[in-house]
Amino acid sequence: MDVTLVGERVMRMLSDSASPQGVVAVAQAPAAALDDLTGSDLSLILAGVRDPGNAGTLVRSAAAAAAGAVVFTEGSVDPLNPKTVRACAGALFLVPIVREADAGEAISVARNAGVQILGADVRADADLAAFDVTKPTTFVLGNEAWGFDPELEQLLDAAVSIPMPGRTESLNVGIAGSILLFETVRRRGSRS
Repeated sequence: MDVTLVGERVMRMLSDSASPQGVVAVAQAPAAALDDLTGSDLSLILAGVRDPGNAGTLVRSAAAAAAGAVVFTEGSVDPLNPKTVRACAGALFLVPIVREADAGEAISVARNAGVQILGADVRADADLAAFDVTKPTTFVLGNEAWGFDPELEQLLDAAVSIPMPGRTESLNVGIAGSILLFETVRRRGSRS
């Protein structure tokens, strides 16, 4: 690994942060393909997730939950967006990341591998407790404002919600996806 010392002016040019940490790294972006879904018993498909912070949170949670892949579909934020990379806190290198995938194709690849496809939807009647998540599962998470495309909804095995007895309307997609991942891990016990 080569290390080059630079001045403050160059550091500001290399970083998009207002207050750079003083270290900038250049690394080759990890590349994964939809085929990485075939061997995964837990994965995420981000269908139109546009907020870099939410996307980074989901990658970090997926890595912590030992998910086999995170798929960023067309229309989602680029996982290599600097804000997403920062929100990942290094997890970008711990879980395979698929970029700019077609959502329908990603679902098809997972389904053909025998994976159940569950979409997170605040309006869904059934919550996650109604499903056997001990078998291979992919969660589809939609856009922060409008969820996932109605055409995509038809490709799901089911839509699931998270019980919310409080008075809030919905959860942030980063939080909702994390809850689904870790409830799955909890129900699987030590197997993940």
